[in-house]
Amino acid sequence: MKEKHGGGDGMRHLLKYVKNERGSQLIEFVAVFPLIIFAFLFVWQMALVAYTVVVAEGAARDGARVAAVAGIEDPAVDTAVHNSARGLDVLDIPKNVTASSYGEEVSVNVDVALKTINVPFVGELDYEITGSATMPYESEEDD
Repeated sequence: MKEKHGGGDGMRHLLKYVKNERGSQLIEFVAVFPLIIFAFLFVWQMALVAYTVVVAEGAARDGARVAAVAGIEDPAVDTAVHNSARGLDVLDIPKNVTASSYGEEVSVNVDVALKTINVPFVGELDYEITGSATMPYESEEDD
């Protein structure tokens, strides 16, 4: 009769357990899933940044057009900026008139709050984006 050694059976059982790959796909998925979510949130945040920049530049351009015709003190400038930047929080609208080699120019800057994604454990991110535009001042003397 052959004698069984307890060590041989235990080693065989251990090797069988180590080579067993059941559940490995689930573990890999659980390890990679947060990275996929983070990448998606990063891409979404970059889209929000791009949207904010484009809208701020457009609002500044619309404000500069109105200011070039009506003057920088006209309340229609602020109205044009707010209407153009619909959906964004307009923080400030600094305006000025400068002289250049082409004559007087009207500059309008639009400061807007950047929309951000609320990421747990990171909190609110407060950034502002500035859009600016300059147009030639159309004085009434030119008519």
